[in-house]
Amino acid sequence: MSYKTIELAILRYRPETDQAPWFQDYRIPCEEDWVVLDAINYIKDHLDSTLSYRWSCHMAVCGSCGMMINGEPKLSCHAFLRDYRSNGIVRIEPLNHFPIERDLVIVMDSFMEKLSSVKPYVIVAQEKPLSEGEY
Repeated sequence: MSYKTIELAILRYRPETDQAPWFQDYRIPCEEDWVVLDAINYIKDHLDSTLSYRWSCHMAVCGSCGMMINGEPKLSCHAFLRDYRSNGIVRIEPLNHFPIERDLVIVMDSFMEKLSSVKPYVIVAQEKPLSEGEY
């Protein structure tokens, strides 16, 4: 049973038909344990199958569901709707400083190029065989 309803304003943009991004409002159930990603999945499954966004693990690990939620960059799988109930409408947009590909999906090409240049992983000084244990 739903705790109550909540209103989301989601930025929409379909480059093949829209001249500029625009906001679409949705009123949905607000379950106590739902995160913003659950709300977006609800919209996709029950109200608007054309909504585009990225997500993968739903465990706050991969980062693919990063979005602007009420003006702050957040992982939508880690931002609980209950924390936004008193704010009125929850405004959901793609991450800032990235071109919008479609709706909440951003173009990540430049980010991926920069990420690989900084080598965001551990580089060991000397390789050891597994038989010698952990590094």
